[in-house]
Amino acid sequence: MPTMSIKPYFPFCRVRIERQSVSPEGNLAWIVAGPDARYQPVYHVCGTPAKGIHGTVRRALRDLNLGAATAWINCEYRKVFCPCCQGVRVEDLGFFNPYQRVTKRLAQYIHDLCKVLTVADVAKHVELDWKTVTRPSWKKSSGPRIMTAFKPWLWMRSPSKKATDT
Repeated sequence: MPTMSIKPYFPFCRVRIERQSVSPEGNLAWIVAGPDARYQPVYHVCGTPAKGIHGTVRRALRDLNLGAATAWINCEYRKVFCPCCQGVRVEDLGFFNPYQRVTKRLAQYIHDLCKVLTVADVAKHVELDWKTVTRPSWKKSSGPRIMTAFKPWLWMRSPSKKATDT
């Protein structure tokens, strides 16, 4: 009997899909993923190969919906020792930024929606809190910023500054 798999929807080489399940109602998809042992862990900022693994951490990440099902990834990632900065840092798995609760592709989707919809509409569509959609701390990440396209404080600048200045 053939089994269905979601692996084609996760083309990330540093991650392996361990398990997948869908709720009986079909509104929630839960994916368990972990680092692929075939790849040496690398530091997420500089890409330097790690010399040692400090420990592992599990985190629940929100991903793009799979049809009508809300997708959550329970991902294990390693904390590695970076020889460049001499510290313990998060490894780069390629599909999420460290310390964030959404995947890069969901962040990009929200970013694109914010160009044409209001924050409230985007938050309702992706079923996230509006504060998550406009989280200013995401500006510091290397991924897309999830911010609104309209910046009202730009209109309060002096007349010599245009609204398009950032």
